[in-house]
Amino acid sequence: MVTIPSPLRRAIRSCHHTAAGLLAFLRRPRIEANENLSIGNRFSIGAGLFAISLAVTAVFGLLALPIILATDLTTGERLNEALAGSAWSVMLAVVLIGPLVEEIIFRGWLSGTWRAVFASALALGTIYAGSAIVDPYFAEGSAVKSGLLALGAVAIVLGLSPLDRGRRIVGFGQAFPTIFYVQAIIFGALHFTNYAATSPVIALVATLPLVACGLIWGYARIRLGFASAVMLHAAYNVPAAMGSVFLMQSN
Repeated sequence: MVTIPSPLRRAIRSCHHTAAGLLAFLRRPRIEANENLSIGNRFSIGAGLFAISLAVTAVFGLLALPIILATDLTTGERLNEALAGSAWSVMLAVVLIGPLVEEIIFRGWLSGTWRAVFASALALGTIYAGSAIVDPYFAEGSAVKSGLLALGAVAIVLGLSPLDRGRRIVGFGQAFPTIFYVQAIIFGALHFTNYAATSPVIALVATLPLVACGLIWGYARIRLGFASAVMLHAAYNVPAAMGSVFLMQSN
């Protein structure tokens, strides 16, 4: 009889508990104040959600693999441009800038408070308007420029924290279940442009894992807060960024 080590048993139990909480939330999405969880509990839940994100992606990938191999699915022009820079710029864009911007757009405001909405709008304005202002002073694709803009956005979010306290937009709580699912669907759909295929159905299959991740990271945003959602997204992108850098160096 195989004996499972105690740390592994605890990890499995913790992941099971996290999955149960996620499924309960998905059945009935609702806004809750961030719980006063210890750092250990936050790490445990975050690690569980990260594992679930990877597992869901792997399952979708295995199911879609025969279709992908039998068709003309390739990476799209937008993704190719993002991966065309130096190793440093790719890591910065895929692991830091991309997750930060996308989480601000799709989930920064998801608690529905005026503070969260204002912080998200101001942070996005800093990134996009700031980029137009400083463009003449930096080379195209400059990692320094991207880093400075990201720091500015983070400073705004931190300065306006806690994001989830204060008055909530009228009617947001009632509309939250619909809002929660719509943000995940749009998040996945916008990644449709990462792929090129003659059949939209094939590209849709490739983006389904990101819809699932939008749900998982949305749950993390509500349960653990904005920073946790960004870190989950960033950690999820690390394997893709490292794989891209490896392919660039091997060519």
